[in-house]
Amino acid sequence: MKINTSLLHALLLCAGLAVGVAARAAEVPPIAMDRALHEQLPANIKNRGTINLVTDAHYPPCEVFADDNKTMVGFEPDLWNAIGKVLGVGINPVSIDFAGLIPGVKSGRYDMAMECISDSLEREKQVTFVNYAYATNEVYTLASNQSIVGDPLSLCGLKVGVQSGTDFEHAISDIFSPNCVKNGKPAINVTTLPSADAVLLALYAGRIDFVLNDAAAAAEIKKVAPRPIRTVTMPLMPKYYLGIVVKPDNQALAQALLGALKVLWANGEYARIMKKWDLEPVMLEQPGINLFTSRPMQ
Repeated sequence: MKINTSLLHALLLCAGLAVGVAARAAEVPPIAMDRALHEQLPANIKNRGTINLVTDAHYPPCEVFADDNKTMVGFEPDLWNAIGKVLGVGINPVSIDFAGLIPGVKSGRYDMAMECISDSLEREKQVTFVNYAYATNEVYTLASNQSIVGDPLSLCGLKVGVQSGTDFEHAISDIFSPNCVKNGKPAINVTTLPSADAVLLALYAGRIDFVLNDAAAAAEIKKVAPRPIRTVTMPLMPKYYLGIVVKPDNQALAQALLGALKVLWANGEYARIMKKWDLEPVMLEQPGINLFTSRPMQ
């Protein structure tokens, strides 16, 4: 019988690919429920079988709505779904304006909040943080604007847009504007807007000169920006811890979440998620509770 060598080659290639795919799949075992951590959860969550999570899904690569306008995608959805698997519960996420996240958790309407929320002393007075990553910021401006350089004084007298309730407000009012005034320059003019989308739209429209945003978000934002933008790294830019927000008196949930994160650190799932979203530079060595005060950064 004459053998079709091309067909044989194709079959062997497919077989090799199948083995390779199977091998890669074997490298990432399914995430198993941790019975002890499940039992640590508050009774209402165990009875309900879900954690009610609140976010603001307009902030890639943290989370954003997919094309169906229902599914949330990003590194945090990957992370909270993995946490749910470890704890043996579902995650029920809803999206609201950022300014409502912490009040929503404090009121008990939601069990926890995630939206790349930066840990701070002011916020630790209101809620508990379960920390899982770092955040560093950059200045975003239109590519056509060449007046902004690496010197923070190049921001003086310009217009900035900030989302209400974020630490970007404090970075301008507490760090950058005082630096301008100290050096005999005019303060930065602040426009406060309700959402991250509104801030970026104001930048694209030329109503403001620059915004502050997470450095990790730059690649995703540049992909979809209607006008070319560039980012500038400069001194004085603060570095933050990011964390899951829970009520201060809900330590059972906080400790269960911390335990789940430790599992994801140990089994490599955390590293896999961060690598998937090109966030390896902001990976946290170990998760923790209220790291702004318990493990201060220099």
